[in-house]
Amino acid sequence: MIRQNIQLFALPLGAQLTPSEWEAFLKVLPFDVQRKITQYKHWQDRQRALLGSALIRWALFPYIDEVLLHLAHDEHGRPYIAGHPHWQGDFNLSHSGNWIVLAVTTNGRVGIDVEEIKPVNEEMMAYALSEAELPFVSHQPLPVFYEFWTLKEALFKTGLLPIVSPHLLDTIDIKRTRKDLSTQLLYLDQQHPVSLCWNNVCSNVIITMLNKKQLLQL
Repeated sequence: MIRQNIQLFALPLGAQLTPSEWEAFLKVLPFDVQRKITQYKHWQDRQRALLGSALIRWALFPYIDEVLLHLAHDEHGRPYIAGHPHWQGDFNLSHSGNWIVLAVTTNGRVGIDVEEIKPVNEEMMAYALSEAELPFVSHQPLPVFYEFWTLKEALFKTGLLPIVSPHLLDTIDIKRTRKDLSTQLLYLDQQHPVSLCWNNVCSNVIITMLNKKQLLQL
């Protein structure tokens, strides 16, 4: 296996963009992406989609010329870079609450998920967690539940597991049996846990905190 770093980029949603900021971000995106973004009803959802699309292009720019950056989606809706002759890496985007996060690897597959901690009832916990996972939520139900859930989503979003829904994954069993997969949990703040999963040897997870001005500079 090739040893490399996993890049994690974190961008706050922030206040509503000004019209000039909105136009600056939007005009560099493909027309079909622009159209999809503008269809969201709430400004927060439009802004997450806009900044997420900008973040992908910002983060991949050092590796792939903008002219050759063609994003496509597989049969499960997972985005990937299509038609690039030398790219062997992967990326994955997630957003929730006040954060947008992106994971990038130059070799192998990667999945990422961020969640905002909100109240969850016992029925939802029982539905989302496996029998092996449920006992772990008794002491700190909400944080631990979301730690499990972000891990399930990150594992699922690698596209490496033959499961049709994240809630069907048993992370306890996967950690025991899938030695080819690595994971890491971190918190951006007290309310936003992030889980990463990748399938290659990793020397380090490098975290880069960004702001919208840095993205606009590209």
